[in-house]
Order: sequence, then structure tokens, then C-alpha cells
Amino acid sequence: MTATVRSITQDGRFEPFELQVARGVIYGHSPIQIFGFSNAVGSSAFGPLWEGLTASGGAYTYPSSAGQVVLVSSSASDTSALSVQVQGLDANYNILNETIAMNGTTNVTTVNSFFRINAIVTTNGANVGTITAKIGGTLYAQINAGIGATQMSIYTVPAGYDFYLSYIQGDANIGFTSSSYMTFQEYNKDNTTGHLNILNQSTFVQSFDFPFTCPIKHPEKMDIQYQIKAYSGSNGIANIYAGGILIQKDILTN
Repeated sequence: MTATVRSITQDGRFEPFELQVARGVIYGHSPIQIFGFSNAVGSSAFGPLWEGLTASGGAYTYPSSAGQVVLVSSSASDTSALSVQVQGLDANYNILNETIAMNGTTNVTTVNSFFRINAIVTTNGANVGTITAKIGGTLYAQINAGIGATQMSIYTVPAGYDFYLSYIQGDANIGFTSSSYMTFQEYNKDNTTGHLNILNQSTFVQSFDFPFTCPIKHPEKMDIQYQIKAYSGSNGIANIYAGGILIQKDILTN
């Protein structure tokens, strides 16, 4: 006799929608978790939390055209036994993932050309050194030593999909007794229309959270950045978590 594994009650036959999405049993629905961390949040400009953020500036500039990604580690110990997956989009904003074996401090290059990098992750272990991902010599993603994945509050919605944001949370090392504070904002640029707007601006001391009653729709080809700036004259440590569901648009079939 074969046992059937279920996440539903046998009488009511109920399973939470979010659990079904996480299990991958709802066609065209995928969970998206965007996590950013930085210990160099500065006061000069807003910027997304990622490994390339510095206290003197926070802007993240996207590639002007698609290009092959060059990966390299700062440690010779990250040999071909370690594989890294680049998760991003091609020139038409279609989903593009490629896994490539590292070669220590020697450059390795993807076969495919990427227009956006949403994340890079190790697929079979933790990296010993810092792994950088560059296009045309410019840094667009980085895995810090021993972390195994990027920590960047940056995401671009693929073509043919909509991203429904349901929650944003942020934390900082500024205590309630401090006179300093941080400011959060969400940066959205719709690459279909060229429209750019700033949403959800909010100052906070130690933490904030936005649980949306109705998920916020972000259409295809939209660049999203969850940005933070420190209070004037101070620097800090902060993290951002944003979660939601990526839903594929309707597909016409015969």
C-alpha cells in the first residue's frame, strides 16, 4: 500500500494557497523572496542593499545591453567542484538561468548573454572566497565569502509575468534610544512605458513592515529596488525582505 503525502485536512480538504504555491502545485505561480543586506548604508544617497553598496554612494546602474557574465572568485579553493547559477533575464526580459563551474581565481564566462541579473547562487556548496559577476567589466552581483547566495534587494519582473508583492520588512542596527534614523523607499521603473516612480517612503528607527491587505501588482519588465538611506552624518547596517508571488500571464492555446 502506498501512502499519499498531503498538506490538507482529510475532512475539509483544505490547504493554504501560499503553501500550494510554495509546493509548486499551482501552474504558473512561483514564490519570490527578495532579500538584501548591507553593512555600508550611507547617508549621501538612496540605494538598494547589495554587496556593491558603499557608504559614499548607493546607485545601482543596469547594463545598457545584454552581455556574457564573467565570474571569478577571490579564492583558488573555489575550483570546478563548485558550481554557480546565474539567475536573470535575456535581452527580451525572458527568464534566463545558467549554471557554470568555477575555476578559482581564473575568470569563467557564461555562454548566454544576460540583460538583468536577479541573483547568483552556489548550487552544490558554499564559496570560500568572494565571487563577483561582471558584464563588460562592471560589477552587477556578488556572493560574499561563505554566504552561498547574493543578498541584493533588486529584482526585475520577467516578460510574460506579473509580480504581486505582499510584504516588505526592514531592520537596522539603530536603536530606539538613538536620535538617528533611516529612510526606506521602493524604486519602480516600468521598462515598457519608461515610467518611474517612488513608493512607500517611510522613516524608521529599528524596524518597519508593510503587510499589504491586497498584494501590489508589478507588471512585466519592471525594475524594482528596495532602497535605504541613513540619517545625515551616520552609516549603518540594514536588511530588507520582500515577498510575493510571480504569476504567469494567460497563455493562448488551440
